[in-house]
Amino acid sequence: MLKEGNGITPVKQLKLSDAVASQLENLVRSGHFGAEGKFPSERDLAEQFGVGRSTMREAISKLETLGIIVRAHGVGTFVSSVSEQSQNSLSLLTAGDVTALELFDVRYALEPDFATIAATRRTKKDIQELKAILSAAQAPDIPAKEFVKLDSMFHSRIAEATKNRLFHQIYQQITHHHVNYSEKVVLFENRMSLAHQGHLRIMDAIIAQDEKLAYRAAHAHLRFAEKDLAQEINKLDTKKYKAKRRKQSLIIR
Repeated sequence: MLKEGNGITPVKQLKLSDAVASQLENLVRSGHFGAEGKFPSERDLAEQFGVGRSTMREAISKLETLGIIVRAHGVGTFVSSVSEQSQNSLSLLTAGDVTALELFDVRYALEPDFATIAATRRTKKDIQELKAILSAAQAPDIPAKEFVKLDSMFHSRIAEATKNRLFHQIYQQITHHHVNYSEKVVLFENRMSLAHQGHLRIMDAIIAQDEKLAYRAAHAHLRFAEKDLAQEINKLDTKKYKAKRRKQSLIIR
């Protein structure tokens, strides 16, 4: 069982699994559980964090999806090669001085609603500028950094199209985190073309003034980015990962 003074800050009266997942992620990155280390039980972790077991279960599932841990039925939950991840997988899970999970939390809270509101308030100028941004983003052989810049401009311009200055100011607070994170993932296979397609769907919904479609398009865009991250992390160190799974299957048998 984890003991006091071990780096865990109890999450009291908080039922958000992402908050717990972020803290667990930081503990793994710091080497708290050790390479190939076994996680404490779900019950013990829930008690230490001061959350319900359902919240802890969701948090652990998020880390498993991202390839940070692996679960062997009847055996336990294990850290996936911390020493390797500290240089590759886990580096993808940061966006400046915040985690990717934290960044996604905020983007989910903001972007779908921004797109919805923009669909009702956009002007001809808004449409012209969104089109100009996406036109530039689809240029052949566009440098990755330029695409990231335009990506950030696109989402910022949608916030501006809400015609609420506070919304735009709020979004500016996460722009540098978004850029920092995007620069790490922009070269994933087909990332730019697929992200661009998502941007086009969001823009088309805003132009059509379809609030529901705009919300769904923005939400789907974030889901794609999150799943793409998980897939890329799972590709890293594939050989070791498969070897680990083979070892676990032998234990289970």
